[in-house]
Amino acid sequence: HNPDGIGVSPSLVHLIAQGAPAELDDTALAVFLRLGFFLGEDTPFASIRALPPAATLRWTEGRLSVSGVPVRLPHRALSRAEAVDAYIALFRQAMRRRPSSEAPDVLPLSGGRDSRHILFELCAAGRKPARCLTVRHFPPRADEDVRVAATLARALDIPQEILDQPTSRLQAECRKNLRTNFCADEHTQFLVLADALRGCAGVVHDGIGGDILSAGLMLDEREIEFAAAGRFTEWAEAILETRCNPLPQEAELSRLLPAPLYRRFSRERAGARVQEELYRHREAPNPGGQFYFWNRTRREVALAPYGLLGREVTVFSPYLDHDLYDLLASLPAEALLDCGLHTQAIARAYPEYAHIPYEKPYAQDWASRRSRRFFRRWTGETMRALARQASGLVRRATLLPELAGSLLTGGGSIACIGPLTLYLLQLESVSTPAGARSALESDEDSAPSAPDAG
Repeated sequence: HNPDGIGVSPSLVHLIAQGAPAELDDTALAVFLRLGFFLGEDTPFASIRALPPAATLRWTEGRLSVSGVPVRLPHRALSRAEAVDAYIALFRQAMRRRPSSEAPDVLPLSGGRDSRHILFELCAAGRKPARCLTVRHFPPRADEDVRVAATLARALDIPQEILDQPTSRLQAECRKNLRTNFCADEHTQFLVLADALRGCAGVVHDGIGGDILSAGLMLDEREIEFAAAGRFTEWAEAILETRCNPLPQEAELSRLLPAPLYRRFSRERAGARVQEELYRHREAPNPGGQFYFWNRTRREVALAPYGLLGREVTVFSPYLDHDLYDLLASLPAEALLDCGLHTQAIARAYPEYAHIPYEKPYAQDWASRRSRRFFRRWTGETMRALARQASGLVRRATLLPELAGSLLTGGGSIACIGPLTLYLLQLESVSTPAGARSALESDEDSAPSAPDAG
């Protein structure tokens, strides 16, 4: 916004194409490069902001004011048995509140808890999904999802379709960056799901929020102590050390970024911004859980169901039902520390399926022929992208020799530096109106490459 008006769009790149200022937000990017998501309403650009929760905008005499805060809930003291019973009842209520539809339900099914709980409740309500879709991951992540989801689909006699990834990881990363507004380091694997749902008239159920609200995701006993004692500096450092994905460590970042840029996007800036955001959630029943929910879940995870899938189909998110959210967000952190609440709720509600295991989410396969071939291809693509584009955001003279070594060995260093390298190159290319318009045109024209059968 400026004194002449306001620009509002679901697409950050559209705003730049229309002439919005594109100066980088150094502090926001310092956080993103280390955590993979933005905090609060930050974006890569200093003059462009996301709307806050429960947003109110006022435009008065050439001035814009924006207000909005996360929902705040009091602590709720429940025994584990009471919490499990309440969870079962309110999740069932959330699932059955959705208006009936003539179109068949489609369920993305993984090997985890969130989609499994949705599947069981759909079947219990007599709305068995017409089909389940399971995404095969990019290497090196093992295909535990495929194995476990297949077991579930067979147990409930539901057709399952397995979606293979395209040949080009680079092309997928570029599509993902545009469709998530350069606000996520994740979700590349879900583009094949969005493509498979194109033209589908049904409703898709998504498990957003289930893990962070009820499975103890990201909870750490040490961080609970920091929160209770108000030790925000140590808490922020612990979060910066807990990288959710294979993001570069500081030594790798210093090789990726030119020295002046590394100083601008410093760890000190990132730590101060994380502390500021942690302070906002200090009085919540589960301060760490709320920090991640209102930042990682709201600003990054939500871009999969609503930034990718929501372009194609109607998305229903039962874990965000108000009554269920109020229950789960009011539980103290200690009630979730053992990561067992959701597992117990599913087992108690559906004991006949309690024997089916869950995926091992961190299983990886670096040494297989498929992984080595994949990394060589991706490394070669990234080297060509670096060679084609002059850049002030990445250190080409350092990266090209390092990638050349990986190309010869088939090593996996590309898994850490590849996504951020492409992210920064593409961010730089859309930072002018002409570059933004060109990117939007290429996104509209892009077609997924053939699946990788390797």
